[in-house]
Amino acid sequence: MSEFTFIACDKSGVSIKGRLSAETIEAVGAELDRRGLIPVQMKLVRDLSDRWRIGSGAARWGIKEKILFTRKFASLLRAGIPLLSVLGMISEQTREPAVAAAIRRIGDMVGSGATLSDAMAEYPRLFDPVFLGALRTGEATGRLDSVLEQTADYLEREMNTKQLMKKTVRYPMMVLIALVVAGAFIVAFVVPKFLSFYSHFGAQLPMPTRVLLGVSGFMQAYWWMFPVLGIAGWFSWRNWMKKESGRLRRDGWILRMPLVGELFLKVLVIRFTRLFGILYGAGVPASAALETAAGGVGNLVVSREVIAMRDRLSEGAPVSAAPINAVMPNLVYQMLGIGFESGDVERMMSEVARHYGQEVEYDVRRLADKLEPLILVFLAGGVLLLALAVLLPMWNLISIFHQ
Repeated sequence: MSEFTFIACDKSGVSIKGRLSAETIEAVGAELDRRGLIPVQMKLVRDLSDRWRIGSGAARWGIKEKILFTRKFASLLRAGIPLLSVLGMISEQTREPAVAAAIRRIGDMVGSGATLSDAMAEYPRLFDPVFLGALRTGEATGRLDSVLEQTADYLEREMNTKQLMKKTVRYPMMVLIALVVAGAFIVAFVVPKFLSFYSHFGAQLPMPTRVLLGVSGFMQAYWWMFPVLGIAGWFSWRNWMKKESGRLRRDGWILRMPLVGELFLKVLVIRFTRLFGILYGAGVPASAALETAAGGVGNLVVSREVIAMRDRLSEGAPVSAAPINAVMPNLVYQMLGIGFESGDVERMMSEVARHYGQEVEYDVRRLADKLEPLILVFLAGGVLLLALAVLLPMWNLISIFHQ
């Protein structure tokens, strides 16, 4: 059951506003007709529980679900099925109730005269600006099925890149977390037991053990500080990320990180060239395509550079030469200039994305080779410290027993 607002007129021409609960917008129209009212405007009001589930991320709508939705949408449209019927079919096949309800309401809005892109824009957590930009392009050019298929290809490549990155960092993170948890357990519970045992014999504790005992005493006395500082840090970080200056600083740090900064930049370049190529190839003007691609890059530093590129293009300046403070590689600018000169921008951007895609795969394998010795050194250092802190007092006790 959904809630709708309506504006209607009675037989004397008096305007009436109100709300009705119904399954579909057609049911609202039927109810108004039964009351002897002429509907002028009917608008869906989203259900609060579904809005919370979608907005809070409780609804399961990951990149895999979005790819399946997009491909299914494109296939049904290509088969000649009307848009409203496509939305109805997809909503029936969607397992997540909140998402299915959102798709049904999108169908109701389209049925009442809204465009598909405007209706989907009501659910920004489900459909991001890049998806909506591609959708508007498809609506404007009459190539909605083709644009949706290209968008699904882009999302699939994006998912593969993310999975490749996650696979690389998963093992180091698991080792680091295991070492921290084991160290915290030993410091908090094991080392204090040793202290009470050694104190009976008057053994002199070595420096590593005294350091761990100091850390253990601090953790036991001020354990409450850790969750308080964690919560305070999380709120501070979130408020800082709401500011453009904070996001700009964070994104700059990401690109300057050792070992992985250059890899992240290449991933952003792939994202930009794929997005811009799809949009421009679908008939979007270059300036509008650059603006939409800038919003979908996901890094404010690179996004600002793309906006500067758009401004130069709008002023009639060539884009083949990279500016002095450019973050993206010169190859992007050179291929973009060649594409504009030859009239084949989409193919040039596809070549750049393919080139850097191969580099990312190679860099990820090379990164794994670099991380393995660092992990071993870090792990050996942590184990050595804990072993010395626990075993050195035992050697002192043995010497005391011999005396």
